[in-house]
Amino acid sequence: MTPIRLGVVGLGLGQWIVETVKKIEDAHVVAAAENMPARLDSMGGYRAYEKENDLRLYEDADQMMDAESLDAVALAVTPKHRRALIESAGNRGIPMLIEKPWAGTVESGRALVDLCNSFDLPCQVEFPIRCMPAMVRLRELLKGPLGNGWMANGNLMVGWCPPPESKHWDPENHNGLINECYVHLFDTLAFLLGKPKSVFSFGGSFRGSPMPDAAAAVIEFESGASASLTCGGIGAACADGGHLLDIWTENGLARITGTQWLPDTLEWALREAKESTVETFQAPERTTLMEYNMRAFFNAVRSGTPVAATPEDGLIATAVAMAIQESIITGNRVAVDC
Repeated sequence: MTPIRLGVVGLGLGQWIVETVKKIEDAHVVAAAENMPARLDSMGGYRAYEKENDLRLYEDADQMMDAESLDAVALAVTPKHRRALIESAGNRGIPMLIEKPWAGTVESGRALVDLCNSFDLPCQVEFPIRCMPAMVRLRELLKGPLGNGWMANGNLMVGWCPPPESKHWDPENHNGLINECYVHLFDTLAFLLGKPKSVFSFGGSFRGSPMPDAAAAVIEFESGASASLTCGGIGAACADGGHLLDIWTENGLARITGTQWLPDTLEWALREAKESTVETFQAPERTTLMEYNMRAFFNAVRSGTPVAATPEDGLIATAVAMAIQESIITGNRVAVDC
């Protein structure tokens, strides 16, 4: 099988992509574009990074896409700088893996969905949790013996919270920590329960942030299901994770556990069962958590099969984040506008 030749734009989170691809057979990062010299200096310098990772570095993404014969490109850049890169890759016919959050606002997110759909190319959003084996298996069970999900309880609290001056609070960019980080949780719940309909939430700026930095919310889904959740940057890094997700279904229940939302154990039972079934899985490492997501993307590029997470999925997760923030501020139930 001919290896996928991948280009990476942005070596902030993109350096994790470079490391992740090393674990995947028949794929290779052949080039990367990074226009922040200080970032390269922190990684040992331009030439050292090229040699260490067996790739070519460019300062300009367009130059990289023109000079290299790429099978795909990973756009590991913030929402503020994404549209022009999607246009560049799409006009060159290069499939795209696009970093989350999908957009800073629902309006800009819709525009990006339309842009991606204007190209006849695989465009996958980087939502790794839905691709991890424990979650894939849980969805199989929901479509099989467990039946449809009725109610769920999810948690994603971490100890990290960016300082007030960080780009993560920029309304024109990430538009808040809830949109930047916790779209992972919102996407996972949508993956399991369907399209969200409305949100009611409480929360606040507990750590002096300019926008809400933690939330407790209830999501109503079009299917009639509902999910409660807690998320935010008010945890403790040494103890984050553990109890991740409970879901109650037509015919029983399931529970996902792990650390830092790297699920490795699925326990499930039918309602009349005498004992539960426990299944264990290999969770990825923290810095290579995109492995299963990237494997799915490469399969889509090779085979033309649907991507694991669509631009529409990205828009839904951002719409939930915006609804949660609005509900915290207004005290009202808010429709998920996507």
